Amino acid sequence: METNETAFCSLWTKHIKIHDCADLFFNVDLAEDYFFNRLNPFECDDIRATIENAAQLCHGMGMACFVYAHDNDTEVHNSLTEVGFDWIDTMHVLTSEPKKQVRHDDDKFKVMHVDADSVPRWVDTFCRSFNVMQWKQEVRRVVGMHLDDLDLLLSYIHEKNSFDIVTGCAALITNEGLMGLYCLGTIKQFRGQGIAKKMIDVSMNKASQQRLDMVLLQTFSSEGLLPFYTKLGFRPAYKKRVYLRK
Repeated sequence: METNETAFCSLWTKHIKIHDCADLFFNVDLAEDYFFNRLNPFECDDIRATIENAAQLCHGMGMACFVYAHDNDTEVHNSLTEVGFDWIDTMHVLTSEPKKQVRHDDDKFKVMHVDADSVPRWVDTFCRSFNVMQWKQEVRRVVGMHLDDLDLLLSYIHEKNSFDIVTGCAALITNEGLMGLYCLGTIKQFRGQGIAKKMIDVSMNKASQQRLDMVLLQTFSSEGLLPFYTKLGFRPAYKKRVYLRK
């Protein structure tokens, strides 16, 4: 699961190895975002030196320093607090076995796989869904460079006898027998209509067809979506705390 998440984040960031035991991912064009910019959970002999080195590198680039730590890693939590980091959020890692979902051709929403010609539409939908229009140029660069590594989804609403209006997006990446579901977002005016569930159903069908063992996704406590995902059959696997030092 960590390998899948790292593979996805690596497409969006640069990577520095710290003390040969910790991985720092960063993208200065996506600054202040703590999904992509992070020191991943680590096992190092000198915890404080590793944290301080990561903070020094981030601050040297004019970025805030975010550190992820497994929920049960008390030693790292204590070290982070002692050197001035604040616990700001918790990432919940959820998993589900792929299940074939029933499709209805006359559904109000339709989900399509993105080809090269549709990339600009996916980028715009992503930026609108997550309210990060300032990222548009960088997202276009990343997605264009790594389109072969991803399976991008766009959701459309049925309007005037056609599916012309984009409503949401998602990104899939597969490795080691499991599929990671990322960037699941819905444009604000279309939320609460079942669009995210539709995209999850399509992802489940794809994973089932590929005979994968598992579908995983992450959600933060601050998003308030944990009950939604558990209702759809996802179960908590583990948690990671997110720390910040400005």
